[in-house]
Formats: sequence, C-alpha cells, structure tokens
Amino acid sequence: MTLKSASTDILMQLAEVVGQLTNEAYAQPLPVLSGNTIGKHVRHILEFYALLMSGAQTGILNYDRRQRDLRLEVDTDEALRRIGSLDRATHKLNLEQPLDLETDLSAGGGQTIVLPSSVARELLYNIEHAIHHMALIQVAVTSDFPAVELPPHFGVAYSTVAHQTQ
Repeated sequence: MTLKSASTDILMQLAEVVGQLTNEAYAQPLPVLSGNTIGKHVRHILEFYALLMSGAQTGILNYDRRQRDLRLEVDTDEALRRIGSLDRATHKLNLEQPLDLETDLSAGGGQTIVLPSSVARELLYNIEHAIHHMALIQVAVTSDFPAVELPPHFGVAYSTVAHQTQ
C-alpha cells in the first residue's frame, strides 16, 4: 500500500460512516465524547488535510491556523463533498516536496518554531491523526448509534491491524 492509497482507504472509511448518519446524529453532543460531536471530529480531520493541501502550495504548513469551517460539523453532505475533494487533491501531491512546518508549543502563543518536513511526512501524519480521531468516532458510534455499520478496522492503526492478524 502506498501513502496515497492508505489515505484514500482512511478517507473512504470515514465517508462510509458519515454517509450513514443523519445530520442530527452527526451534530448531536455525546457524553461519550465529553459533549463533543462526531461532526467536530470529522471537521478536525478534514481541516488538517486541507491545511496540508494549502501548505503544499505555499511550502509552509501550520496546523494551528485553522479556519474551523462549522458547516463540516453539522452537514454530512458537505463533509462527504469535502472528503471527496481532499482525496482527489491528495493524489495530485508531490510527496517529495519539502515543507516548513510551523508550530507554537507555548500555551500563551507567540513562540513559533519552524521544523523541516515534507509532504510525504505530513500525509503520514494526517493518516495517523485521522485514525486517532476515527477511534473516538468508533467509540461514539458503538455507544450511541449501534445501527451504523463500521468498516473493518475503523479507527485502528495499520500497525495494530498487522499485529492482530499475526
């Protein structure tokens, strides 16, 4: 499996689950998510992907500077459209392209550091980041929406899947 095909796999798993939820279920605050919603987790995943796409254009990537498009939290159709467009954009990326990753590690802000990275490294990060949030979505779906069918290995890291099959 390549990075791009792994990314497609993860995004299509996410789309499969989002596509089974009503807007009401998608945007419902859930105790198991500490009052957060499945939609907020999906938005977060998609915004990180979108930042990677724009960072690939500029050469500078900063995950802290998100726009937080609230439509992605409440509208499953918009989330599904965005998943599709991000998947298509991912396949156009030059994985060897270098990036400057900007981040602020201070609680008060204002102490930005810049680290060398690459599109490939950040796509891998986005895959792992998505899996982490999908694990939380999996807990919420299992708890509150048992009629939703989860894809095999939804929210499980590839290394864990490999270990479990040994």
